[in-house]
Amino acid sequence: MKSFDGYGLEYTIDYPEVKDVTRVIVLIHGSGQHDMDEELSAVSAGKKNPFFADVSAALVKKGFAVIRYNKRSYQWTKTAEKDTAFVKSKKFRKFTEDPLKYFVEDAAWFAGFAAKTFPKAKVYLLGHSEGTYVALQVADMNTSIAGVALLGFKTQSLDISLFEQTVYRPLYIFEALDLDKNGALDTEELKKDDPSAKSLNAQLQMLDLNKNSALDRDEFMGGNLSRILLDAPSLREYRKREASYKRPAEIIRDARFDVEFFQGELDNQTPAYNVRAVQLMNTLVWKKNNLHFRFFGGLGHALDKRVDYHDIVYQRADPQALSAMTSDLDSYWK
Repeated sequence: MKSFDGYGLEYTIDYPEVKDVTRVIVLIHGSGQHDMDEELSAVSAGKKNPFFADVSAALVKKGFAVIRYNKRSYQWTKTAEKDTAFVKSKKFRKFTEDPLKYFVEDAAWFAGFAAKTFPKAKVYLLGHSEGTYVALQVADMNTSIAGVALLGFKTQSLDISLFEQTVYRPLYIFEALDLDKNGALDTEELKKDDPSAKSLNAQLQMLDLNKNSALDRDEFMGGNLSRILLDAPSLREYRKREASYKRPAEIIRDARFDVEFFQGELDNQTPAYNVRAVQLMNTLVWKKNNLHFRFFGGLGHALDKRVDYHDIVYQRADPQALSAMTSDLDSYWK
């Protein structure tokens, strides 16, 4: 189907076994190039992991119709495979100059498509990770959205999330290798038969900026932070658009639509403290009755089982968690 600018995005509709559809949900992807299944095999040790297909199947059982579509960044790659000149086109250049706007506009387009396809149904959005941000922006701009479900929610900016993921999350690696707890990894500690130690030892000459023959904690953190300073393609443009949109907490504070939070407590991409902060604000200050919270112990960013907070390998979404989530949505979204 052609999106708001005429570019075609492939999609699918999953229908429930009911005569008349009264509720339809549009699924909105996380960051990266994702197809309509939001296939996560790249972060699942190569194992098949169609997260959105699993979420949709659980929703359909509760009587929801579900619309899933290829994210534009994924669809671009498919187009470029067929036509290598496409990446030099004006249309592609305009996308790279404002990617976040395109993600929001595409989601808004499919929300409108849902309303036209199911004129008697209430329209809802379900966002995962970056999709939580996009879903809130669309719902804030479109009064026809009845509710939003947020999986792996972040309340802060992209840069703060990158800082959390890139600088602070890997600190456990440094601390585990720092056997004498002196805030530096010497050559003996870097000789451990450990993949991380071997990698850091190979980079020691570059990272040892004070030339003390050790990797200090601030050098370790600085090396990770430098990856953000490189600025990936379109990152600066993303920041500009993000600054022009309302902050997620502001939208949630003022929202008249229903907002459902589903958060894994071992989520190390968008940590649970993001949702806890909103929950605390609502308990003490906002006192809104249209915000609902469910936390899942032992589960990660895609409602999947994790060994601990530092486990970065994704699994298929936990069936019990999907059942609990869809039961909540079925209860609140009548």
